[in-house]
Amino acid sequence: MFHPDSYQTAARQFGAISRAQLVEHGTSASSISRARGAGVLVEVIPGVFRFASSVETFALRCMATQIATAPVGYLNGWTAARLAGLRKMPASPIHVTVPTTTNRSLEPWVDCHRSRWYDEEDCFVRDDGLRVATPARMLFALAATFNQFRFERAAEDAWHLELITPAQAADYLETHRCRGKDGVATMERWLDRALGRDRATQSELERALLEALEQRALPEPKRQHPVELLSGETVHIDIAWPRLRLAVEPGSSWWHGGDRGQRQDQARDRAIAMVGWQTVRFDDEMRNDPVGAADEVEEVYRRRVQDLRNVRTPAS
Repeated sequence: MFHPDSYQTAARQFGAISRAQLVEHGTSASSISRARGAGVLVEVIPGVFRFASSVETFALRCMATQIATAPVGYLNGWTAARLAGLRKMPASPIHVTVPTTTNRSLEPWVDCHRSRWYDEEDCFVRDDGLRVATPARMLFALAATFNQFRFERAAEDAWHLELITPAQAADYLETHRCRGKDGVATMERWLDRALGRDRATQSELERALLEALEQRALPEPKRQHPVELLSGETVHIDIAWPRLRLAVEPGSSWWHGGDRGQRQDQARDRAIAMVGWQTVRFDDEMRNDPVGAADEVEEVYRRRVQDLRNVRTPAS
């Protein structure tokens, strides 16, 4: 019933194919209608189909959305972030950005953002054919929809994956700053902290602990905080409360550094202690209970606060 080119086109497009492409490959409108009636073709979005043998995956929905909004639509926000490998990005709804002049009927699982802020330079075509937002535009879209913590986790992930640096994000923000744009304040708050660091939050364990700490009534810690040692060397503390000189180092493990690595960690902790810092260090077992680790950090934090108060107000 279908020309082989139709199957090849669908295969290149994660299983999605448009009515126009089927007709281009020689399938008549009546044949398409009969195939739909027989269940051979399944409509994904009006005018975009999949063959019944193709599973409706996240990638297929992305491509179907792109086809339906072509040539102007591009995948943005959490959808672009999920495709880029950022953590905990939802698979649905599919987020697509189009100009305000676009009028297209889409499915409920598509979040179509009709924007006055539309620039072809804000998107690119990946090797797999998906048209997605640039990392800077993606972050701006996330800043407009996520709360501060969720956005910063995404921004740190993007930096860690070497998709964008805070300096690049700041340049983009400066170019596109506008009082009417959502997300400006959220991005600025992250940049205020991130521009003072030379690297992103490093490990999965570190990010898991930060997420658990977010649920505690503690002041927000600094990340990758620089501390100058007596030797003049500067080290970076993964998670720090500088006012208390309290350092938290998640993810240390014998398996990652052996005895030498353990000795280096211990020497570093002693060097930090020499300039007044207390270090709480976890190994890889923390991955099994980040909430428990956060409980421990909270208890140490409370004791550290009390100890410093006692030092400042000694008994007579």
